[in-house]
Amino acid sequence: MKALSKVIILGCLLAANAQAQRLVPDPVPNQPPQLQEKKVQQPDPFAGAHRPSPHVYGGDVAAQPNDHLLRGWRRDPQLLGGVEVAPNVAIEGGTVMLPDRGLHKVEPGTENAPIDLKERGTSNHLGVKYALPESDGVSAYGKVGVAYSARQVAGKSVTDTGVYTGAGAKYKVDKATSVSGEYTRHGNAASKFGRLSKDGIKANLKMGF
Repeated sequence: MKALSKVIILGCLLAANAQAQRLVPDPVPNQPPQLQEKKVQQPDPFAGAHRPSPHVYGGDVAAQPNDHLLRGWRRDPQLLGGVEVAPNVAIEGGTVMLPDRGLHKVEPGTENAPIDLKERGTSNHLGVKYALPESDGVSAYGKVGVAYSARQVAGKSVTDTGVYTGAGAKYKVDKATSVSGEYTRHGNAASKFGRLSKDGIKANLKMGF
């Protein structure tokens, strides 16, 4: 009886072990790596909303770096200002004296005398300028617009309104030296005011020390 009991108990243990193995799930086989779909970045709705302010420039384009060294001499100013509204495109305005004497000797006692604009007159312009990008130190531009000139002659105001045109080129020798040439025409000011208007071709050499 004892031997039969041992056989029955052993059989029950084996049967329980086999049933437990059937209940344990088979291990999941290794799956190949899955590629995750990359999320597409949505465009920034504010990208490009901030734009730099237009480039503003101006000054006396006739001034030379060493004018302060020329005692007893004065150079008539040529005032010019502009706003760059697009790459290489600007709106410009300027004024020159009538007559434009350029670099001239100052008479004794008149070094600090104010310039009488009514007596001398001015030639003014407003136009559009297109400049070619500088390459190897060479730059060029063209301008077109409207010119207005006025001067007192024998107590009467003589005026002229016409087309303003200009073109020029500059070669930069180094940081302090440049050579330039320019052609300008302020309407019919040259024919009305004669030699007072320096319309035409002008050359200029700028040197700094």
